[in-house]
Amino acid sequence: MSTPTNIAGIPVRSTKDLINPDTKICMMLWAYPKRGKTTMGKSMDAMTKKHFGRPTLFIAMEAGEGGGTMSIQDADIDYVCPTTIADFNKIIAYLATDTKYGGVVVDSATEYVNRFLKPYALAFPYTKGSPSATRLAGVPDQGDYQTMGEQARSDFNKLINLTSHPDLKIRKHLLVTALEKEKTDRATGAVTRICPDLPGAMSEAATSMFQTVGTIELRTSVSPDPADPKKTRRITERTLVTDASEENKKILGDRTKCIRSGMPLDFVRIWEEGFMPRFQQAS
Repeated sequence: MSTPTNIAGIPVRSTKDLINPDTKICMMLWAYPKRGKTTMGKSMDAMTKKHFGRPTLFIAMEAGEGGGTMSIQDADIDYVCPTTIADFNKIIAYLATDTKYGGVVVDSATEYVNRFLKPYALAFPYTKGSPSATRLAGVPDQGDYQTMGEQARSDFNKLINLTSHPDLKIRKHLLVTALEKEKTDRATGAVTRICPDLPGAMSEAATSMFQTVGTIELRTSVSPDPADPKKTRRITERTLVTDASEENKKILGDRTKCIRSGMPLDFVRIWEEGFMPRFQQAS
């Protein structure tokens, strides 16, 4: 029996064709501060310019000058600094029809939560009697985390939709960064999960929304000292990790099977060494 070309007017496609030249990276990258997340984001601009002829836009979320882009001041990259959640959503709405940019970096989702989502949730009236002293001091209660989680889910969906937009001129690569947090067992204090620093259940739910979830580890190796072959030296390198089997408490994974653990923190090389060979295999 032949496969129908459409069902109720909706095209039928094959999963073997999912990775193709129109595929866009859709990645969340979480790690401790100063591990290289923003610098890796800089390389997305180099990749989109080289292979797509379009720049990448940074949505810089920190409160300081430049929104956290000081570490990439050597590059010429467009950035915007939203100051409210309304600003953030206006930027996303603009990108949904934009054809100038080929990539978007949101740096970082943790700052988006702290600066925008928490005030947004705390502005809602308290409906369970009198608010606690901690909520009055600006610390969200359980119900506030539900509000933040739903708003974050909605905003992430809008960003992720940019990677699969039906108009290929609008479709964009996406990187969302976040800080790292540990979840512990209340009884024992043992670490149970290591995940992005996002509100409540979103720390785990958000990761299921992205095709690739990675972190950056510092790994030390020993090699001969070029100055004295009889001696060795320790070298610490930043390493991209996407394989959950390596760090079983960490929420990691790559559905594309193109961004493997150990790849350089460089989207140009990730595209050329991970994605482009797959396109050649398909052809």
